[in-house]
This record gives sequence, structure tokens and C-alpha cells, in this order.
Amino acid sequence: MLTSRKVLWPVCVRCLLDKPAGSLGARRKIRDQHARTAEQFARQAHEQSVLYRFTDRLYRARSMGDVYDASLDAIADGLGCARASILRFDDHGIMRFVAWRNLSAAYRQAVDGHSPWRPGDQNAEPIFIGDVQTADIPEALTATILQEGIRAFAFIPLTIDDKVIGKFMTYFAEPRESTPNELQLSVTIARQLGFSIGRRLADDNARRLSAAEAPTPGGLAPQESISGRRWRRATTLPHQVETQLPQSI
Repeated sequence: MLTSRKVLWPVCVRCLLDKPAGSLGARRKIRDQHARTAEQFARQAHEQSVLYRFTDRLYRARSMGDVYDASLDAIADGLGCARASILRFDDHGIMRFVAWRNLSAAYRQAVDGHSPWRPGDQNAEPIFIGDVQTADIPEALTATILQEGIRAFAFIPLTIDDKVIGKFMTYFAEPRESTPNELQLSVTIARQLGFSIGRRLADDNARRLSAAEAPTPGGLAPQESISGRRWRRATTLPHQVETQLPQSI
């Protein structure tokens, strides 16, 4: 019995001494996991709040300017950047600034027209530049970007029917790496913005078509099809005069 006690006693002491350290390490791991989980929940709640406000403002928007303002707020709040911009291709296929936050006129003029995509490109993916100084960018353009105080930025394509119509950009004062969550949120904002632009363009086209087809005080529309032929009413004459036009017009 005595021999047995001499053998077991050191083992029991070692177990008792090791147990508190092991328990402390386990408790630290649990606390760290809880902290990460709480941080993840807080981030997801913030992103959902940003997207909810964004969607609500897009629904209430009465002009393209309202759409742009709502988008820039969502970009700034959701992605944590103080500077952002929205650009779209003009009628000549040139990328132009249509809305921005905290960008100088000199910078906008210097980079106007730059785009990694062409109008109508498909399957466009976001592009992140983590550090301007180490990126493959022309020297003159790099100098312009650094002079504006920008060290990192991102191109997020805007699409309608999966065809590029523009982009929005985020700018940061320090080098940084993008995260999967940031990528997902950027794409979500871009999709909603692209959809809103498309809807606004469709509404504008419908209103123009409706106005063109609106009847004149005399009864017929300015151009109205009758028996497969086009007719035009000469509304400037005192009497109603109708002139038949060739079928090809």
C-alpha cells in the first residue's frame, strides 16, 4: 500500500498542477471564440441595416440623383470609406463621373475616362488595388492618385442584364486587403444600384414614348397609324388638314 501511494502521489500532484493551466487555456479559447462570434454578428447586423436603408431609399427615390445619393451613403457606411464615386458610360462610350464624395475636381479631370471595361462587357468582376505604389499602374496616373491621398481603391462593375454600364469606386488612405465579406457587400450594392439605374432608364423611356404618342387637342396623335399608313396633322393651319406620307417614312 505504501509503495502504491508513493507511485500515485507524484502523478496526482502533476495532474492537479496541470489542470488549472489547461482549464485557463480552454477558457481563453472559448472567450476568443465568443468574441469572434459576437463581432461577426455585429458586422452582419450592420450590413443588413445598411442594405435595408439602401433598399428603402431606392424604393422612395424620385430622381437619378436620389439613387446616386442613396448609393454613396450605402457604400460609405457599409464599406467604411470616406471617399467614393459612381461613373457611367456616356453616349460615346466614355466613362464619366456622375456622382462622388470627397474627390477634388483636379483628380476627377485627370482620371476621367479611365475604365478596365468597355461598354457591354460581360462577366465583369470587381478589381481591388491594395497598394497603389506596388500596383501595375502607369507612373503618371500613380502620381495623380497619390497626390489625392489615395493608397488603395476598388473598381466594382455596374451592370444591366449582365452588361457593364459603369462602375462605382471606393478609395482608402492606407494600403489594405479586401475581405470576402467586403467583396460580397460591394457586389450586392452594385447589383441594387444597377437594377435601380435600369428601372429609372426604362421609366424615362416609357414617359418619353407616352409623351410622343399623346393625342393633340384636335384628336389624333401628331403621328398616328391609319390603315397601315402614317398620317401627319398640320396643326398650324386654321383648318384640319391631313397629308398622306409615303410608307417608308
